[in-house]
Amino acid sequence: MKIGKKLRELRIEQNLTQNEVAILTGIKRSSIAAYELNEQLPPVDKLIQLAKLYKVSLDYLCGLDNSEIRNTRNEKSKI
Repeated sequence: MKIGKKLRELRIEQNLTQNEVAILTGIKRSSIAAYELNEQLPPVDKLIQLAKLYKVSLDYLCGLDNSEIRNTRNEKSKI
């Protein structure tokens, strides 16, 4: 699966609009749309922001790991 499709699916899973993602990350809405349509590849710094927002690994976004790795750091500290 391409990065754009994953970004779109993650955004929809979290019930966010492209505009809301833009506000939360500081990335232009037009850039987010271009990423989701695979018209542009997000630079690494933007990928990091989006991975943090969606709580997934960069490996997952880049297709290096097909399992969805969620950020569980906070959950582990509760144990």
